[in-house]
Amino acid sequence: MTHVEIKCPLLREDSADVLLDYSAGRLDKARAARLERHMETCDACAAFRVQQGALWSALDEWEPEPVSMDFNRRMWQKIDLLDATPWYRRLTYSWKPGLALAAAVVLVATAFVMDHGGTVAQKHDVSITEPGVSVTEVDQVEKTLDDVQLLKQFDSTVTETGASKTAM
Repeated sequence: MTHVEIKCPLLREDSADVLLDYSAGRLDKARAARLERHMETCDACAAFRVQQGALWSALDEWEPEPVSMDFNRRMWQKIDLLDATPWYRRLTYSWKPGLALAAAVVLVATAFVMDHGGTVAQKHDVSITEPGVSVTEVDQVEKTLDDVQLLKQFDSTVTETGASKTAM
């Protein structure tokens, strides 16, 4: 008989339910035996088995509270009371969660507008108060004028040296 190594079910998504099936006793004997051999070497799976055993024993020991004799009568009274309330009051019960959601949406929208809207308004105001020339454009014009002046000086130097050569 060959020994088939089982990969850890906690590490594989497709077989994570195997441990739950084992704890519930729903695995066939061969697969349960392979898993038990794996648990002898895998501390994580062994710990999972112990925790699941504790959970199953706690569930076995748990006993629900007995239902009172007048439970049905009180439940129907509450249902009748709810049916007797006017429609507009019942509407307020369903609006309460929506009101909190609406307030959160308004808060987020206000924060977004204040964060992004303020910068757009400032840029717009600057373009209205100034004639439309930015500081970078002024710097660019100054550099261009300096370059033109340098070229004129270079051109005059070249013409003077050419004129002195022809005069000789």
